[in-house]
Order: sequence, then C-alpha cells, then structure tokens
Amino acid sequence: MSNLRLKKTILEVVDNQLEANNPPCTKEVYEKLQEAGYSKAEAKDKIGSIVLIEIYDNLKEGKNFDEKKYQKSLEEMLQQSIDFEDNHHVETEWDTWDQYVMDGYDCFDEDKREEGLDLWNKAWDVFQSIMEQQSEKVSIYQLMEEQDYMYAIDGWTQDYEMELGNAKKSEERITYCKKMLELFDWADDDNESCFRCGIADSLFDLGNKEEAFASYESWLENEPRNCNGISGYCLLLQKNGNTQKAYELVRKVTWGVSCNADNSFLFMRAKQLAEQVGKHEEGKWFQEQLDKFEESIHNWEMGDDDIFDEFTAPKQIPVVKAEKIYPNDPCPCGSGKKYKKCCGKNK
Repeated sequence: MSNLRLKKTILEVVDNQLEANNPPCTKEVYEKLQEAGYSKAEAKDKIGSIVLIEIYDNLKEGKNFDEKKYQKSLEEMLQQSIDFEDNHHVETEWDTWDQYVMDGYDCFDEDKREEGLDLWNKAWDVFQSIMEQQSEKVSIYQLMEEQDYMYAIDGWTQDYEMELGNAKKSEERITYCKKMLELFDWADDDNESCFRCGIADSLFDLGNKEEAFASYESWLENEPRNCNGISGYCLLLQKNGNTQKAYELVRKVTWGVSCNADNSFLFMRAKQLAEQVGKHEEGKWFQEQLDKFEESIHNWEMGDDDIFDEFTAPKQIPVVKAEKIYPNDPCPCGSGKKYKKCCGKNK
C-alpha cells in the first residue's frame, strides 16, 4: 500500500471493523497476530492488505462482499505470519522515520549539527505523512501506545524543537511548533509548553518582541501558574533588560510557597534574579527552600506517605557530572528536568 491516501482509507476500514467487531473474524485475527508478536500497527497493516485484495477482487468480478472468503483469506494470512514470525517485521513509514531520527542523533553526538538537522528535517516530513493518516487527534502518549512504545516520539519532538532553536532557524521553528500544537491533543500533557515557548522565543529572536511578550502574557492570563510559561517569559524579559519585571513575575508564584519537583527550577530562577535586583535577603529565603527540597529528595523513600504528600516525588535524582553536562542529562539543580530545558536553556 504505497499510496498514502489509499492506505489511510484502508486502515480506516480496518479500524471500523475492529471497533464494530463486524465481521468478528477481523478482531480475532488482529488479536492473534499480536499474540504472535506483531505490534498493533503491524497487525493492522497485514489485515489492511487483505482488505485491499478483497476490495480489488470484488470490483474486478463485480461481486458483493463475501465474509466467508474474507475470513479464509485472513486465516491464511495469519497462518503464514505465524509460520514466518522469526522474520515478520513489516516495514512501515515508522521505520523510515526512526532511521532518520537515529542517524540524526548519531550526527549530533559527533557534533555534525547541520547534517543531523538535515536528517531530522527529513524525519519531520515522514512524521507529518504518518500523522495525516491518523483518523482522529490523539495525544503523543496515545500515539506511542499505538506503536507499542517502540519509538521515543515525545523525546524526539522536543529535541527537534531545541535543535531548530540552536541553529537559529527561527521561522522554521515557529512553523514546526505551530504544527505540533495543531497535530496533537494536549489536554493532559504539559509538554505543550515546549512548543509554546519555542514560538515566543523565536518571535523574540526575529525582532518581534512585542508579539513575543504578548504571546506569553496571553498564555499566562489563562494559566497564571504555568511554571514553564513563567520561566520562558522571565528569560525573555531578562534578555530584554527587564530584570526587575522578571523577578516580580517569578516571585509572585514562588514567595511563601513550598518548593517541589514541579516548581524548583522557578525557585532557582527567583534566587538568581533576587541577587541581580539587590534583594539579597529574599534570595537567601529562596535558597533555604531549595535546600529543604534537596534534603527531602535524599530523605524520600518509597512508601513514606508524609514526605510523598508534602513533596512531589522527584522524576529523577539530580546528577552532578564532573565533566561537560549534555543537553539530555538531568539538570544538576535538581528540578528533575533535562538540562536543556532548565538551567541550560539560555546557555
């Protein structure tokens, strides 16, 4: 099924058959293929190939759908798939995407940034083609579940945004971030913040400062305590020389509040800004809260309800590297975020 529109249509037929359990043989074969080791996507592709053959034969011979013939074809395909399960992998667009992504990571590790970004641009083209075949809007994690978590889609989409920013590809970064916000359901996923920040930061880099500030202000008007939005806005205000305003913004959501894994990077920001604007006593208070939070991490044990209730369990134990800190390393400040998304964001 090389024609993407045809493939999308056929897979929609398969999805409809599975959802309605009509005919039942489709779901039976779908489940048996997975039991044999095929992924959900692979199983649907294999069933889709039979659907396509049946449609073609019926049109060619001018006959109506024959469920018994269709069931027999599915069962023959199932048996063949089981017989050759040691070499069952069906090449899909996901494999093409994954190869571009992995080759790109290799290039970035070797500091071949232009070559790596070129590979990821190709990966993005394939990714958009894949998403065009989705019958409905889903979250990134639903998409990953559909692929049996074979691919680190969430990590790559954020890394691609970061690399576009590093390469000063501001217009391309804006286009990419807007498309990502459009493609997925972000209702229960805070990773949306990555792309909203990317748009505003790129607008600022292009000289559209007022539009960039307005973007953050509109965002925070609806989500006044969004930590990523506040942090991103503070960075732009600092870049623009508005350090006092940046401090007032971050102080408003941290002063008198407990420091935890979700907001500790804002406490870091607040402490630094307090020192810059001469609020040294307030800076000491922020440092005290960070110290208490760090102590809670070291004391936290699985099953300790008191600590669990007071502090959000850290996503990662802070790691302090003796050598260079890489973008995907946990940030040494203890926020639980990647270095590139925390203290390293403005490096």
